[in-house]
Amino acid sequence: MATDDVRTLTEAKAVTALANPARSRLLDSLTADGPATASVLAERTGLAVGSISHHMRVLASAGLVEEAPELARDRRERWWRRAARSITWGRSTLPPDAESQRQAVAAEEFMLARQVERARTWLERPEQDDEWSRAELSTDSWLRLTPGELQELTDEVNELVGRWKERGKAGAPDEKAEHVFLFARAFPSRP
Repeated sequence: MATDDVRTLTEAKAVTALANPARSRLLDSLTADGPATASVLAERTGLAVGSISHHMRVLASAGLVEEAPELARDRRERWWRRAARSITWGRSTLPPDAESQRQAVAAEEFMLARQVERARTWLERPEQDDEWSRAELSTDSWLRLTPGELQELTDEVNELVGRWKERGKAGAPDEKAEHVFLFARAFPSRP
């Protein structure tokens, strides 16, 4: 997979495939921990192997995952990996018809709920004064931007995050390294 491999979703089918709790968890696992078989994914996620096989076929049909046959020890073993390093999409990348736009909004709402749930889980953890708490990021800002400037900011943030993603993949990870979930949103609004 190329380090600049970014897939922009242009079909509602692909976005709808993402907006499923099990499929979203499976894609997260492949992102965080790399390629895996259905059995390995079952261990990572607690989902049933049969269910995983179904969900992987749906994700593959949407072009979000692909088989990694070079990792298999024999013909029966089926390995899966992300089809692209990064996935991007939004209402503007999907067809303008009402159904595609409805599916895009539903998927955005699903993803936002997952992001908020992750943040809530972090905030409700018992240990509050540790090294991770001192290092955490929580920020919001009011900026005055044109659409072009917002696009430039988006591109810069994506480039920065991409560099940190690649840095985390290079060499053996530090024993203190943990998976870190980062999300940010930027959009026009009023205070």
